[in-house]
Order: sequence, then structure tokens, then C-alpha cells
Amino acid sequence: MNYKLIYTQSYNKRAAKFLKRHPELAGQYEKTLKLLELDPFHPSLRLHQLKGKLKDLSSVSI
Repeated sequence: MNYKLIYTQSYNKRAAKFLKRHPELAGQYEKTLKLLELDPFHPSLRLHQLKGKLKDLSSVSI
């Protein structure tokens, strides 16, 4: 089952800033997003819930 990622304007802005600072990670970043769409629970993503003020959000590893 494929999932669809929804990118907000603030996410796109932060992603562009991140990739500008770390251009060497662009390939891995794209690979991670594709894997996240295919299987968000894949072990290599290390998906986990955040805590505190961000408790409604999740994080994955690039």
C-alpha cells in the first residue's frame, strides 16, 4: 500500500534550507521520502513519536 505525503509550505521552506546547507544528503533525503511513502514503518526509517511540545508529530532518520 502506498501512502501520500502532504508537504506544507513551512515544511517545503525548511527542507529547502536543510538541503542548501547539506547538499551531500540530497540523495539520501529523497530515498528516505520515497521509502516513507512506500512503508512508513520500515525499520531503517526508525520512526518514532516526539515528546513534549511536539508530541503530536513523528520523526524519521535520514
